Amino acid sequence: MCGNFGFLGKRLPQDGSDLLPERVVEICQTMGRETEIRGEQAGGGVVFARDRDGRVIFVGKKVVNLKRRNLTQSLEHTFATTRCQATKKGAKPLDEAIVGIWHYRYATSSPPAILETHWHEWMPARFANVWRVENGQWICDRQLVNHRITHNGDFDAWTIFDESIENAHLGLWLQRVLHTPNATRGDSPKIAGMMDLLITQGMWDASLRLAYQLAVAESLEDAFGGKQPSASAPNTAPTEEQISDWSAIAEQVFLKHKDKLLLPYANSIVELSRKHVNQLEQELLQTLSQHSSIRQWSTAKQSAWIKTAVHVFFHNNLYQATKLFLSRAKGSFGLVTASTLSEATLVVSAWGQPIATGFNVQDNYMVYASEPAAVDAVLSHIPRSYRLDLDQKAGEIAWVGVDHITVYSMLEDRELRSSELEERWIPLQGNSYILPPEEQATDPVQRDIQEIPKVLKSIELSWRDPTSFNRQTADYFAELLIEQAKNWDHRQRATVNFKLEPVTDLPCLNLMITGVESSLWLGERFAEDLISLFPALTVKTISANQLLQRLQYGWKGLHLGKTTIVLAISQSGQTFPTLQATNALEELRRQGHIGELFILTGEMCSLMGTAISQYYYQESSFTRRILINGSGRRTAEPTTVAVAAAQATLTELLLYLAKRLRERFPAHQGCFGMTLTTTELLMLEQTKDEFIHRAESIVGITTKGDLNRSSDYQQLIHSSRKWAWHILETPFAWGIHALYILITVGLNAPLVQTLFRVLFSLANLPLPAVLLPLLTLADILIYIFGPWLWSLGLRYIQHRPLLARTGKRTLVIGDVPWIHQLLKVYVSKLFSLSYGIASLDVHGANPQDHMLHHFGHRVVRGTLIFLGVPDGRRSLLQKEDENAVLMTGKQATGVQHLNTGAEIIALGHNSAIAHQGFQDAIVLSSDPLPLRETDDSTVDRQLTLEQLREARFGAFERLLASYVFFWALAKQVASFPLLRYQHWKSQSRTRIMTTAAPISRVTLDLSKHPVERNQSK
Repeated sequence: MCGNFGFLGKRLPQDGSDLLPERVVEICQTMGRETEIRGEQAGGGVVFARDRDGRVIFVGKKVVNLKRRNLTQSLEHTFATTRCQATKKGAKPLDEAIVGIWHYRYATSSPPAILETHWHEWMPARFANVWRVENGQWICDRQLVNHRITHNGDFDAWTIFDESIENAHLGLWLQRVLHTPNATRGDSPKIAGMMDLLITQGMWDASLRLAYQLAVAESLEDAFGGKQPSASAPNTAPTEEQISDWSAIAEQVFLKHKDKLLLPYANSIVELSRKHVNQLEQELLQTLSQHSSIRQWSTAKQSAWIKTAVHVFFHNNLYQATKLFLSRAKGSFGLVTASTLSEATLVVSAWGQPIATGFNVQDNYMVYASEPAAVDAVLSHIPRSYRLDLDQKAGEIAWVGVDHITVYSMLEDRELRSSELEERWIPLQGNSYILPPEEQATDPVQRDIQEIPKVLKSIELSWRDPTSFNRQTADYFAELLIEQAKNWDHRQRATVNFKLEPVTDLPCLNLMITGVESSLWLGERFAEDLISLFPALTVKTISANQLLQRLQYGWKGLHLGKTTIVLAISQSGQTFPTLQATNALEELRRQGHIGELFILTGEMCSLMGTAISQYYYQESSFTRRILINGSGRRTAEPTTVAVAAAQATLTELLLYLAKRLRERFPAHQGCFGMTLTTTELLMLEQTKDEFIHRAESIVGITTKGDLNRSSDYQQLIHSSRKWAWHILETPFAWGIHALYILITVGLNAPLVQTLFRVLFSLANLPLPAVLLPLLTLADILIYIFGPWLWSLGLRYIQHRPLLARTGKRTLVIGDVPWIHQLLKVYVSKLFSLSYGIASLDVHGANPQDHMLHHFGHRVVRGTLIFLGVPDGRRSLLQKEDENAVLMTGKQATGVQHLNTGAEIIALGHNSAIAHQGFQDAIVLSSDPLPLRETDDSTVDRQLTLEQLREARFGAFERLLASYVFFWALAKQVASFPLLRYQHWKSQSRTRIMTTAAPISRVTLDLSKHPVERNQSK
């Protein structure tokens, strides 16, 4: 969960002598703010420069971010100082280009530390003789050689000696081969070491060292004296002295042949005469084979060593070394490699991790980022700007300069033609597939909550438009379900008419839904409601992490079939497990193992969309496989509008599918045992249409952005205030006590003694000496127990329970599973940066099921319980659910000590909850619907109708109300003087899981996984 971003562009006259001009700093800070959602525990930046002698150097800085600081601001503050200091020491900018590289880190393989923070280098900068070709002539420079990398992903292993060497052993091996110790523990520093090993162009010592490992050494153990790799094993890799001797001999032989090696009119080191290269190889072999350290090698090894060394001497520049590294690497890589030997170029690679590149044609610069939104934020307002997303599934390596880009496809093992790249350019202006970047807000949570009505309205309008992307996708989804329904109907008729035996095997799934966390919980609710409508439909929900595991080792038990529809849900469209599952499922779809794959994301342009072959240039056709909730990219970690938009979109899909299937199968029973009639579906549609007005009332703002301070909104804000007092009680009390000590000690006037002295003085009486010890004891007790006494006083003034426990409060959220899971994550993130003296422990449970068993024994004085209560007026079943929740609340109230117990707030629509003896009740306005008398033929349908109304709308209203309540609560706590914090983010800032979380990506080998028997049916 890390992020790369950077800048490479032409230096303009107005840029002056700054290593990073102000315009570039602004661009990179913009990208940094967008990249923060990938983690901001630590970060580093580095820029190319020249030293006093004109040699290319790196000027860089790393920081470990403080808990409540902003990484973008912290890094630029320290990096600017570093650049200034470097300038004072003689550093100068490059003449033609500006190249800057940044990385934000979320620690996975090692804890946050400067040493473990990217950028990474293995070998420090060192001087070396480097050969190059310029204007057809060989030139040897004494250059400063330094290679640096940034990496997002996981580096698991590298293949050499015909075996896959895991990361830890590779690090020990690199220390011996490169004769450079390295104390880092993470995986990414090993990539930097591999670059030191693999970048060899123009350097005989590096070329001969690499060739030895590729052509002579037979195993990893050769560098450890034949022993297993360990820190204590001897180093038997070629010594630095040996390599230096070999290099001196090779240099002399090269000098004799160099003038004949280049082809006529050659302008690069790789334009060589094959004939003269062979002659060079032969003389090198003859000369070096006489060396004492080489003589004992076999002739075949000597020959292979020389051929390999000559090849890498001419070819292994930064670009080719990166290609060689990735061709043998295992893991996932959003990789950026840079070298002082390639001063105006970078190599950016995407394989299992995203990299988006963007080009500003008019200003001659390019930017890149792991987060596509970072590129869009910089370029979306600039004419003639384009984005090119590297194909992370196939694996692509891009060699970029100020005015050129070369892209190599790992899958196809070739460089892509310019015409192929042009087809993939994404224009960033006037493109219906691209949403404008999100505007910055001082309180992103508040902004997101206030935008909920507007987003819900846009979703409604989208689903009303038959030509919209959502309707096109829903139509295709419905067509597939109709085909499944025809087969189901045929089997049902055959079973009845011909008295066939029922199929004993579990049939293949009609629909599988996958995602993680919030997306998965919404998917599970959608699946339950779909089954309520179509009891015979076989639907399964599964975590994307579990799905990845099952797919990797065979999908037996998943019951996937050739007609199975899969829906993958991810707000960002790039959550790692869901994205990797999408890649694997798309491969199954292409090979006919599943029927179709759909995705639901926050916006059209996403990595998951790319994974299912949706292209985003203006002329590209729509795949009809993407549902969009329209909430776009959101920076706030406590998610609100994204969840609301996804829930509303799934509701639209549910009702649209029901409508289409009812129209196609109008018979009473319908298809898949459909439970509701057209009339009842229209009732749900009506409730849906009214829901936006309910949302406006709850969040306190209209779809047009006008304030709407309704009674619902005011109730929520007022009720949150008392709980905020609970949380802020301790710092208030300590503040009062500190002021008390300051006054009484500073003025030498202890309270009790001073009061008695004043009283006796007014009575013209001396203070009895016998009272003085008692008065002193009373003052001591106030100093000791003052905070508790002030707490009692605050509670009395604020009309709060006097004898609740002091200290950190515990909050238990009780509601149906999908609601309490969402709220537990939401509230815990709102308080993730709060100070321990004013914070909450957050838990959640289902009060209709296990809440009492989980928390009944943990209720203490002052425990805060927030209960979501279904509306029991709607149906008999909901009345039972309401009674169950109220019973749980009353049982929690009964756990008391000193006549004080838990403090409960009930949230619901039925005004009866205000009379249940709870400390507070928030009754949301509603249109009462009394229980209706029904006959036996309609009672089941009414129960289903009200069950769906509760799941899709009633519970949804409680969720929105809870968002407002807990935001207002956190806002008051976060605004307390001296304890202020940003309640819209966490310390690590992991808005999106973009690396293995925890399951790594999967590469399907379908030959190992036979198709399940039921798939052929």
